[in-house]
Amino acid sequence: MTRTRHGVDDWTPGGVAHDRYRAALATRREADGRFERARTEWTAHLKRHHGDVFDGVDRDSDRAFADVLTCDFVVSRLQRAVADAFGLAAEVPDPTADADAFSVRWNDLHDAVAAELDVDWRSLVPTGRDALSETTATDVGALYEAVVPRATRLLLGEYYTPRGLAELALAELDPAPGETVLDPGCGAGVFLAAAVGRRLDEAAGSPAGPAGADPAELLADVAGVDLNPVAVRSARLALLLELLPAAAGAGRVAVPVRLGDAVGLTGAPDPFADLTADVVVGNPPWVTWDRLADPVKTRWREGPIDDLDLFPHRGADARLGFGNDDVSVAFAATALHRYLRPGGRAGFVLKRDLRSGPAGRSLRRLRVGDRPLALRRVHDFGGLAPFGEQVSSDAALYLFDDAGAEAGTSATDADHRDDVDAGAVDGPPDADAGGSFPAPLVDWRGRDDVAPAFDSLAGLRATLDRTETALVPVDADDPATAWVRADAERRALGPCAYTIRHGVKDDAKAVFSVDDETLARIEPDHVYPYLRSKHVVKYGLFGHDRFLVPLRRTGAGDPEALARASPRTYAYLDEHRERLEARGSSWYDDEPFYDLFGLGPYTWSEYKVVWCRLGFKPHFAVVSTVDDPELGEKPVVPGDHFMFVATDDEAEAHYLAALLNSAPYQRCLRETASQGKATLSATVVSRLFLPAYEGDDVQRELAARSREAHEIVPDYTDRSKRAYNRLTIPELDAVQAEIDRIAEAFLARRNGKNENA
Repeated sequence: MTRTRHGVDDWTPGGVAHDRYRAALATRREADGRFERARTEWTAHLKRHHGDVFDGVDRDSDRAFADVLTCDFVVSRLQRAVADAFGLAAEVPDPTADADAFSVRWNDLHDAVAAELDVDWRSLVPTGRDALSETTATDVGALYEAVVPRATRLLLGEYYTPRGLAELALAELDPAPGETVLDPGCGAGVFLAAAVGRRLDEAAGSPAGPAGADPAELLADVAGVDLNPVAVRSARLALLLELLPAAAGAGRVAVPVRLGDAVGLTGAPDPFADLTADVVVGNPPWVTWDRLADPVKTRWREGPIDDLDLFPHRGADARLGFGNDDVSVAFAATALHRYLRPGGRAGFVLKRDLRSGPAGRSLRRLRVGDRPLALRRVHDFGGLAPFGEQVSSDAALYLFDDAGAEAGTSATDADHRDDVDAGAVDGPPDADAGGSFPAPLVDWRGRDDVAPAFDSLAGLRATLDRTETALVPVDADDPATAWVRADAERRALGPCAYTIRHGVKDDAKAVFSVDDETLARIEPDHVYPYLRSKHVVKYGLFGHDRFLVPLRRTGAGDPEALARASPRTYAYLDEHRERLEARGSSWYDDEPFYDLFGLGPYTWSEYKVVWCRLGFKPHFAVVSTVDDPELGEKPVVPGDHFMFVATDDEAEAHYLAALLNSAPYQRCLRETASQGKATLSATVVSRLFLPAYEGDDVQRELAARSREAHEIVPDYTDRSKRAYNRLTIPELDAVQAEIDRIAEAFLARRNGKNENA
């Protein structure tokens, strides 16, 4: 469709087709009560499965309904065009199959809008045989992304997969004729279309050619499920388009794509209880746990998460950022548990971060319930953005084998490896997690002379370079630890003698952040210098904010004492009581209404080694007190984005900062950290070799050099941070080189002792 004048651009807001349709829709909605009933049903469907996704979001359900109705109109008209031009239509024996599952049939609404248009609807979509033959599942997915705004799609975690990744997954897993391919969150159907496309390519080599292939047999080998009624209709269309022109004249064919909850969260009778597959593939919804509505979180917790132990974080860990675990992992694991046949294979497009971050631990255990898995291969697309600007996180393709079956090797043995290029390890791994490693890793990288092409596997190969190596867990005895390249810098990994703390959680930033106006209203007694991500550079501070910290320890506030000692501060907090009591975390239940999470004796230690846990800037600095012009000299409080190690020994703090900023430790972090949102988490840094400070010669030398570096940095902070980052500071570079030399010797001595042990 993107190659015709009736392309995606025509249906984006401002496009000719889009604006004509929306004008007709607006006119018809005013006169036809069915549209409001349909919107109510659709909104209820969303709320039942996703929670009240529009609550508190700058998107209204009325506009969102108009967007999805627009997309569904185009898809439904394309289905009619295929039927008219090719004599090929989707048989829908199941009345709950797509948008017409609702009591108000959306096709009836579309017919009503089509009658209101000032042109024939056939002038707004491709209808000719050539144009339809060129339209693909990728075009259908692009249409949805063009019509439905990103803000709406983010609420549901909808990112449609480029065809090249789907073809790569199918080439790796190589479903044989008669084996079923299931995508439990099929979206626009790109994985299903790629599976049918493979079968058509195979048929092209037969005497009868692709025209001799039976459409019913081809479609019997695929199955799709999705919660989005427009996605279901889109996937059905994608499969019909994939069959063109070979299936012309086939009439009505059953297309096994159904509307429903593939992971069984709603508690309704399970319509997919008998659905199983030899190959389970897909791109699960990329939604972080904290974005889910509370009722949906509860259904996940009381269902798949507890049943399969998919969310092991409890208590403080869950409150300190692990709540950002991606639901895609739980979705993929639940799909494997419910649908994968013994001896089957699976492949999922997931975040690259899951290789090493805490959110991926349940994936890396290589076990779902009582079913062991084996890691077949990982394709890493770090930095290449296969989803374009739609997704900021890097992607990877993870491939697994069911390792619990006693059957022999699967159909994807080395005989089939030529289709994807042989890797470091041929064939499926052994049946236990330990046998998965070293696991083949393919690193895909861009070229300087050509833009990456993700529209096909051939495009990937033609425009990208790839390096084949292997993955191993950081701890050879625990596959759930971070998976790193076998050739990675790992000398700096080892026991950590320090407890890593989380900064103060600012989930009521508007109340606790203190500007000049607020400072004038309250006593300064409980206001402290406060660090945000913008304030720290390697070996130094780049300013600070002010933050109200009205208690010394979480849960230990005394409202009466605060009101007596600081009446204006208490009055200010009481003024915002409703906002503070509305905070969602159960941590604040039965505590002072102004409680803050993340406070303890460590917050007030004399020295802290701090770093920002978000993004990937491994900059470590020692902080103590700051002389604020309004507050005087006060201890620095690390903010919500920070991790830190607390100590009352200045030399100990500088020893740690020197090690963490040294070249071997920084290289190790680059290899073992996730490069994602919570990159430098406590889990990541606590894997580094950080022995307790004993004051030996090497440790004291590291501390001395760190002090030197911290004395240099303040001389260069009289400019913007951007300008600072562009600076070359020769004296700081000289100190860093010395720190690197000492750290190398420190690790060599440690490794030498290990070898002699």
